[in-house]
Amino acid sequence: MWLNHMELLEGVEILIVDLDGVVWVGGRVIEANVKALSRLQERLQIYYATNNSTRSRVDYASKLRSLGLEASEERVITSGRAAALWLKRFTDARNVYVIGEEGLKWELEVEGYNIVDRGLEAGAVVVGLDRRLTYGKLVEALRAILGGAYFIGTNPDHILPEEEHVIPGAGAIIAALETASGRKPDVIVGKPNPWMVTSTLGDVDYGRVVVVGDRVDTDVELALRIGAKSILTLTGVTRSLDGEAYRRLKEAGVVVVKDLEELLPTA
Repeated sequence: MWLNHMELLEGVEILIVDLDGVVWVGGRVIEANVKALSRLQERLQIYYATNNSTRSRVDYASKLRSLGLEASEERVITSGRAAALWLKRFTDARNVYVIGEEGLKWELEVEGYNIVDRGLEAGAVVVGLDRRLTYGKLVEALRAILGGAYFIGTNPDHILPEEEHVIPGAGAIIAALETASGRKPDVIVGKPNPWMVTSTLGDVDYGRVVVVGDRVDTDVELALRIGAKSILTLTGVTRSLDGEAYRRLKEAGVVVVKDLEELLPTA
């Protein structure tokens, strides 16, 4: 890496850490990264921010604690939570049609939204990763969008890493509805949209923040947009870089590590 760990973390107060590809890949825990995070949490505030809306903040916090990591519901940021807060801040919709799983629905219901089964009853459509997607769900969402409902995407990720392969992500589902409706989403709230973190962290000094992730298009780009430092770990979607990509990241001040143990002091 281009900076040693002391230079990189000097003056840093907060880490914003991705989950898929950093803490785990599918059902496999990335042990080296968890070991590093357990050490880093002794000196830094760590927030976990995931574009994956399939689980709620409560579920993610529980899973992180089972790995020995300090994680309260308030320290977990999901794109589902960001979607609910965006709706609350910028719209007057109350009925929502959801393409997504239980975590996304939970986040919306916590903020008082009614989840409806028919698109024409909805003032907003929220689209996230849905591994039980059906043609009928796409039809109902399309009807709502064509009828003038707000069109909100949770995140742009076109793929999601699993243990042995990747699967289509929420971005692929959003793209299908965009193509069918001829209408772009009103907003995609997840990374790299700054709203993903500013809706929770508010007006902190982002110059004292480091974003840790496995994707250039979401995690690194988020850091650039909010003025934070960035660490790219080669444990998830990004497993290697060619020379030109490596050079561009270096020029942007991004630190690339094989895994997060590279941030720990050597004995």
